[in-house]
Amino acid sequence: MRIILSLCGLSLLAACSGGSDSGNVAPPPTPTLAVTLDRTAQTQVASEADSQTSFSFVATYSGSSDRPVLPKLNFDTTVLAQDGDIVRSGNSFQVKLKSLDKLSATTRSGDVTFRLCLDDGCAQVYPGSTQTFRYTLDVKLLDWVTFQRTASHTAYINASFDPARFSKAWDKSFSRATTLKPVATKGEQVFVTWAGATGQGVVALDSATGADRWTYDFGPIYSTSGPSVTGDQLQVVTMSSSSDNRIVTIDTGNGQFVRNMLFASQWSIFAQPTAMDRELFLASGYYGNTVYSYDLDNGTKRWEVQGSAGKVWDGATVAADSQYVYYYSGALDVFRRSDGVRVKSIDDPHWVWNGYTYAGGPILGSRANAITYSGTGMGVYDISFPLVSFDIAGERVAWRTAGTYSTAPALGNGLLFAASNPSGRLDAIGEDDGVIRWSWPLPAGETFVGNVLVTNNLVFFSTNAKVYAVSLTAPYATVWSAATPGHLALTQDAKLVVTPVSGTGAVITAYALR
Repeated sequence: MRIILSLCGLSLLAACSGGSDSGNVAPPPTPTLAVTLDRTAQTQVASEADSQTSFSFVATYSGSSDRPVLPKLNFDTTVLAQDGDIVRSGNSFQVKLKSLDKLSATTRSGDVTFRLCLDDGCAQVYPGSTQTFRYTLDVKLLDWVTFQRTASHTAYINASFDPARFSKAWDKSFSRATTLKPVATKGEQVFVTWAGATGQGVVALDSATGADRWTYDFGPIYSTSGPSVTGDQLQVVTMSSSSDNRIVTIDTGNGQFVRNMLFASQWSIFAQPTAMDRELFLASGYYGNTVYSYDLDNGTKRWEVQGSAGKVWDGATVAADSQYVYYYSGALDVFRRSDGVRVKSIDDPHWVWNGYTYAGGPILGSRANAITYSGTGMGVYDISFPLVSFDIAGERVAWRTAGTYSTAPALGNGLLFAASNPSGRLDAIGEDDGVIRWSWPLPAGETFVGNVLVTNNLVFFSTNAKVYAVSLTAPYATVWSAATPGHLALTQDAKLVVTPVSGTGAVITAYALR
């Protein structure tokens, strides 16, 4: 018996150690699973304000396997994210992806690789299962719809531009005009109001060529604002009397009159009104210090409220976000959008009076703050004032700049860009503390005019001699300039539109930045 057991033991040992030929049998080959996609490419369009959009495809395989069949994806995680789990139904897999939020405005293309694997780490891939899905994401620039681009008035563009690609696109002369106002844009249209000896009007230009699309004359009235745009409507504030002045609404597509909305004012000059969603907000009033809200669907006045300080009559605009409207007239007033109730009023202890005309409006920052000029008179006189940042939640002034500034600033990525004629420099100021981070020196004999706009890699501004683009990377060098000074705006198709400041000419120039 011991011999028999021993032989059996040896037999088992040989089998375990590979001593038998049966241990050299190769594993069965990995079966081919031929995958097809219901679509191999997809293009989606999003906006700078909301870059999230969806991509999807269904992958189906033929063939079979008695081992695990695990789907795996590979894609650029700086652009896309998986939108939920991959859902299997029989031999098919539903794949959903979405683009990330806050992507910069440009066109991106890339590949999503789909494969079927035998293990979680995808060390073994089923032959025939690897397929590629091509995505294209076109994130469009926002329109320039009001003073300093949006209702936040930051003049920030979430995009980067290569100065080597800049070129002049067109220029447009206005024979009837002596003065042009800052523009607004919509798609491939540029809207500009003009004033001359024979009257005033608004013109729609083709942003690609500068050709006229349509014109609308207001006649010989006292004053007009620059235009604002929301949806398919354009609004221009006009002045012809003291109590029944008109905000004229025009169809952006054909230049036809839509309606008037009335307000009170006394021989005023106007900033561009602020439009957001289907509401329009105007700072005016018979004695100033009044904010109006209008319903743009029917033209009715939603509410009319008074500011707390009463130190501004004209030249101001308001800022707005999803819940509130912000108005400065020596104090920062915060009104509820839904009904106009004033929920906060923060006094400005640094305010300086120099007349009743203001220039611009609050800039809404990223820190629950609003930044304004601390003083009046800039809308009429060549003067400069400090900038103050209001801590809205804390109901206090968080900081005041040590220096004074002269044109409409821009705010982006934590820096406020402001031009100072008294100091002779453009300053990059920390949004958090008001401290200067770096400066660009003003060339001798030049003065800052117009406004500032900022992108992710460049800051644009104007002097009375040139438009400049300066790199946001040290040593903060000038990378482009053009001898056409004025107010700046950027169209959806990346045209930098330069409008002469008041009294300096009637020729608009556009530069292609892409």
